[in-house]
Amino acid sequence: MTTGNETTLILDRAKTAMIVVDMQNGFLSDEGSMAKVGMDISELKKTVGPVQRLVAACHTAKVPIIFLRYVLRADYKDAGLRSERRPEFKEHNSLVVGTWDADLDPRMDTQPGDYILDKTRYSSFYNTSMEVILRGVAVDTVIVCGVTTEICVDSTIRDAYFRDFKIVVPEDAVAALDLARHQAALLNFRYGFGTVTTSDQIINALSRGAD
Repeated sequence: MTTGNETTLILDRAKTAMIVVDMQNGFLSDEGSMAKVGMDISELKKTVGPVQRLVAACHTAKVPIIFLRYVLRADYKDAGLRSERRPEFKEHNSLVVGTWDADLDPRMDTQPGDYILDKTRYSSFYNTSMEVILRGVAVDTVIVCGVTTEICVDSTIRDAYFRDFKIVVPEDAVAALDLARHQAALLNFRYGFGTVTTSDQIINALSRGAD
């Protein structure tokens, strides 16, 4: 794999997995809860195409994919401080388990061999079987994409890094509601956590990676 200063990305398909964070209707649809509470999701919607291409490339390369869903009980008893900070989410049944809002965007093209994990906090590792899955498929590198860059993607990247997984982030396949926060998070990723590249470079690396 590259370091942050190199231009050629090298990935071993046998040691790589992809984590797709919160590509759900609630975040990506104009009828979803984020838009209903008044958030501008235009930047988030730009990730759909790049993430679709990455998913297709991982399926072709037989790279494991773990899709994350941020889901909560209807009574929000498991929401923690989210209920205090943004009470309007509960009013709109945001990301309630079993609802369309919490479902993965159908454009993600999940396959029977993919993993789908539900979480109640920003990090994909908190109270989930994420680490068990990654250790089970014997990878040392994770591609992390999805939304939002500075919150759930950031929390997932930090927790992966703390567990000594190498990190690759496709800058066009992550997004935040606010462009400045997105760009600041990418600066942090480059400085302290891994390789920031593009979806095209990752797809090319997977196509030429060792079997």
